[in-house]
Formats: sequence, C-alpha cells, structure tokens
Amino acid sequence: MQRHWFPGGNTARGFHSFYKTILMREEAARVIILKGGPGVGKSTFMRRIAEALEEAGQLVEYLHCSSDNHSLDGIVCRPIGFAMLDGTAPHIIDPEMPGAVDSILNLGVFLDEDGLSKRREAISVLKGAISGCFTQAYRYLQAAVPLRDDTASILRAIVDEGALMERFDLWLETIAQFRRPTKPGRARPMFASAITPDGCVNYLETLALPRVWRITGAWGTDAHKLLSNLRHAALLRGMDVEALYCPLQPERLEHLIIPTFGLLVTTDNRYHHLDLTAEREIGYDALRLREPTALERETMAFNEEQFERLLEAASASIRRAKALHDELEREYITRMDFDGVETCWQRTCKQVLAML
Repeated sequence: MQRHWFPGGNTARGFHSFYKTILMREEAARVIILKGGPGVGKSTFMRRIAEALEEAGQLVEYLHCSSDNHSLDGIVCRPIGFAMLDGTAPHIIDPEMPGAVDSILNLGVFLDEDGLSKRREAISVLKGAISGCFTQAYRYLQAAVPLRDDTASILRAIVDEGALMERFDLWLETIAQFRRPTKPGRARPMFASAITPDGCVNYLETLALPRVWRITGAWGTDAHKLLSNLRHAALLRGMDVEALYCPLQPERLEHLIIPTFGLLVTTDNRYHHLDLTAEREIGYDALRLREPTALERETMAFNEEQFERLLEAASASIRRAKALHDELEREYITRMDFDGVETCWQRTCKQVLAML
C-alpha cells in the first residue's frame, strides 16, 4: 500500500521545502534523520525500510526527490507515527526533540575520509557546477511566471464570475454541512508534482480517493482561488486537509484532499490529468462571457509556447545537475563500506518493525 509525493520542489522561488510538516509533531512517535554525503546509500536504505513496512501490511508514503524523481528523500508510515528523512542539503533537518522523538543516523561514518580528502578539489568543482545548474534552472522558472500571469489576466476578463460562484457555492454548502468542532482543522502541505530531470512528473493517481471533484479549464485559469476558499472552509469546520501546491508557484493551491469526505478536489489541465470519473465538475471554458479575440488567442498561444520552452530549459538544467551529481556520487560510492551500512540497516529495520 503506497502513496507517493514530493516534500520539496524546484520552483520559481528556488528550492521550496515542506519538510517541517511531513509528520505532525503530535503524531510523531519516531523520526530518523539520515545524514551522510551523496552516494552513501540513503535512498536505498529508506526504500528497503519502506518495503519491509509494506510487507508487514502498513500504508507507506514515499517522498520523492524533485532533483531526481527516481530517488527518495524520505518515507512516512503515519499509522505508527514513523518517518525517515534525508536531512542533508538543500533540505537540512535537525532533531527538534532529540532522543524523545528524533534521532540522527549518520551513514557518513562508513566513509573512507582519508581517501575522500585526496579528492577535495574535484568534489568542490562538481558541487560548484551543480549549484550553477540549479541557479540557471530557477532563473528560467522565474521568467515563466509572468507568462502564466498574463494568460490568467486574459481568461479572468472573459469568465462569467457570477455563474462560476453560483456553481462553486454548492461545493461550499457541502462543506458547511459538517458540524464545526471546538478547534479548527490542520493543513498538511505537499507537492503532488515536481519539475524534475524528466520534466513535469506527478503522482496524483496514488493520492486519489473514492470521491473526485474536478475543476477544468485552459492553462492559466484561477482555479487555485476556488481551492483556497474550499481549504479555508474545511479548516474552519475542523476537517484536516492535505493541500497540494503548484511546483512552479508554491503559493498556488493545485489540488485538495479532504479525508473526512474521502474526497480529492483536483484541477485538470495539460500538466496534470486524473483519468477518474468526477461526481462534480466546474468547467471554466463553459462559463465564458465571450470567446477570446484573435489578439487574445494569439497572445495566449505565444505565452503558452514560451512557457513550455522555459519549462523544458529548466528541466534540462536540472538534468545537467543530476548528471554532475551522479559523478559526485561515484566519488563517494567507491569509498563506502557498504557491509557496514548493511549491518546498520538490519539493526534499524528490526527497531522500526518493533513499533508495529
């Protein structure tokens, strides 16, 4: 039983992290923070722990790395309050309650440090080149934002706001029927998608619930505003939510999960589509006051084309960073005592399974 998502992302604001809210403090029984350099086996270590938990019948969340979506930055087993997280840059994490909840497991102790010290200059050059690739990627993503904003302003001018709100009010009324408790709900932010070396990747299908409400429309619509209102209404009525944000602009809500209703509210466009039947749907294209003019169509087509080019350029920069990171990992892999790591894994896995 699996769920997959990204705890951090490569955005127009640089690297944006949701690591602090991966597991709420009050539900955390044990959090293991992995340390160590690239190539020491952190991702494999976590994946094997996750597989052992799944074999024991547990639901496991796989937290993927946005800079290498085939690699893991963490795993979570919420039913037992367990998480194991990569605590190295760019998402540096340290214990908040050392010993009581959090502990550090440093795989770097199995490194041949004397051998690595002889490769100091080569390692420094690689790290600098990797940093430069990410800086370039973030500049491309920053340049893409105004293009989407420009298209959004055109679409905003032609939508029938009255008809839109009339349909959306029915959604709010459904949420309002839930009795408000003595305290508001909690929001758990995350990314269902990320801008990766493989382009835009999403794991939305692993987060789907039995009920689906869908918002459809052209690229650039203001669906995030509807979702923000829905999120606020659910929280006021004491419902916990999982808020899935845009990988380009992490302030924009893209999807919303309300477990109380077994409900996923999703936006549907060229970058993310969930092939499930929706019990409710709001379509922006059907709520237009008028069709866009020829000039507006030309402008939106230009914006979309240039946006796509910038997005691909950013992914290409991240691919270059990954290739350089692979070189960096090789510097470490050849100097690792993986027999020692295996012994450590066996001991750790036994401790984790004892929590069941």
